[in-house]
Amino acid sequence: MLFRQLASMSMFSLLAALCWGALTENQGWWFFLPLCALLLIWRHYARLSLPGVRLAAVPGFVVFFVKQVVLGAFDVGWRALGPKSKCSPDWRRYPVRLSDPASQRLLASLISVLPGTCSAQIESHPQRNQLLLHVLDRHDDWQTGVAALELQLAGLLTAESSVGGSR
Repeated sequence: MLFRQLASMSMFSLLAALCWGALTENQGWWFFLPLCALLLIWRHYARLSLPGVRLAAVPGFVVFFVKQVVLGAFDVGWRALGPKSKCSPDWRRYPVRLSDPASQRLLASLISVLPGTCSAQIESHPQRNQLLLHVLDRHDDWQTGVAALELQLAGLLTAESSVGGSR
């Protein structure tokens, strides 16, 4: 058990260091090292778990995610610079079909890159958890995008089985 935790922390540290080095052009290590130590301590005591990943599903998820990021950028650009401002913001609830809490947190984090959506809270209910979302246009079909992301995550994460079924 201890070896597994050390291996996980080492992998996290290595990935964080590689990202830091790439994003800061190998500068600012005086800031990163204490920050990384604090993150490791927080991760240890918070007992946050990262869901396992099906490696065969990673390429499909990356393609889907990049496509959604690009569509989201164009959507925001069109809304900001387009001839008519098409906004009718509203708060909406989305029933989550993912069962693992870590998977639900990941879904809530990734929803914000979808066109016109931003997740605000995971609401716990006895029957089914829900996400509280802020949508830019309540008349848009935001449910389809969120359901597609949830389905992609279910295929990617080992803690989840298929989330098929009707709403």
